[in-house]
Amino acid sequence: MADLDDKIPVLCVGPKGSGKTTLLKKLQDAEGIDYTYSPVATIGTNIYDLHYFNRHGKKQVVTIREVGGEMSQLWRNYLEGIGKVIFVVDTSNLCQISAAAVMLYTLLAEPKLQRAKFILVLSKMDAAYRQMRNEALLMLQFTRLSKELRNAPILLEAAPLTGIGLDDLRYQLTDTKTISK
Repeated sequence: MADLDDKIPVLCVGPKGSGKTTLLKKLQDAEGIDYTYSPVATIGTNIYDLHYFNRHGKKQVVTIREVGGEMSQLWRNYLEGIGKVIFVVDTSNLCQISAAAVMLYTLLAEPKLQRAKFILVLSKMDAAYRQMRNEALLMLQFTRLSKELRNAPILLEAAPLTGIGLDDLRYQLTDTKTISK
């Protein structure tokens, strides 16, 4: 395992089709990610390195492991040494949010992630109505989570195809103060 100053272990999970791959590719400034882009469902894992300069001008890398939604039963195998969890929910698909809530609560209760910082990303906000966002938060019981958990998830909204919310996510991933020690 790399030194915390060099690499920050991050896990990106969420239901199938929630937009994890598109979000991570856009974070890397990948070419060709637009409205014509059609990602293939991740069966297995992908590794992404997000390069940035810290506040001292030193080049750093955040390593992010994406584990496909189809592999939710195996997510537990990827939790060792994780400092941050990006949990992606598709706000344009209300039918999927109940299942997403169960997945999220399972991870929040995981002892190996007790000290991890959770980032809840409401994705595809460009395809969702504002009311869908509110419904998603209600179904995820976000207000209750925020009040009852000592380490409540950070809520971010993103529209990866338009770039909305990517700067906020990049900040949360590269800010070493947001890592529980």
